[in-house]
Amino acid sequence: MWPTCINNLTPFAAPLRAELPAFLVQAFHRQGILEPAQMFIPVRIIALLGKCGTDRYMECPNVPQWHIDNAHETSFGRDPVEYFKDTGKYYWFDFDIVASDQKVIALRAVFNEGSADCNDGIWGACWDRDTTELVANFTSIGDCESEIKVVSEQYINAYKPHNTWMPFQPENGELSYLQLYYASNFELDKLIGLAIRWCGEYL
Repeated sequence: MWPTCINNLTPFAAPLRAELPAFLVQAFHRQGILEPAQMFIPVRIIALLGKCGTDRYMECPNVPQWHIDNAHETSFGRDPVEYFKDTGKYYWFDFDIVASDQKVIALRAVFNEGSADCNDGIWGACWDRDTTELVANFTSIGDCESEIKVVSEQYINAYKPHNTWMPFQPENGELSYLQLYYASNFELDKLIGLAIRWCGEYL
């Protein structure tokens, strides 16, 4: 069951575009890959579902503990929801990952941009969009830093990686607000991170 907030989201600032974003094209160019047909990315953004305030999805499993503590310490008897109204926004999107055996993994993700006052990293989660099974957690781990961790053994074992170069690491100055780290060296973790970076182009 998806949270009720997903039924009343505000649209993203920009519409979804079919072509690869400029940051990915430029990354391929730096590798000497110039032809669009050779720019292989086994990720596709399927839908930009929309955004909502942090107060609309307080049940997110990876809200940083410091925000939970601050909400109760500063509420002074009021509903802590008032604190979360001023703490970032959640962005929801659907995407597919295609494994090397052509199996399509249909995913839904949400991430919160965090609070600039707290120097948060992003936080959120990723699920199988057909079964709602939790696939990965996104946690804020430091000053503008986040960690992605695939937690589903089913997907870790089922995903067949590709044997090709992909632009997993951003260059200097490229989406610098998304400092992503990975709990493992799995390609699946990194592809989910790439999808987040791609979605970040539309904020």
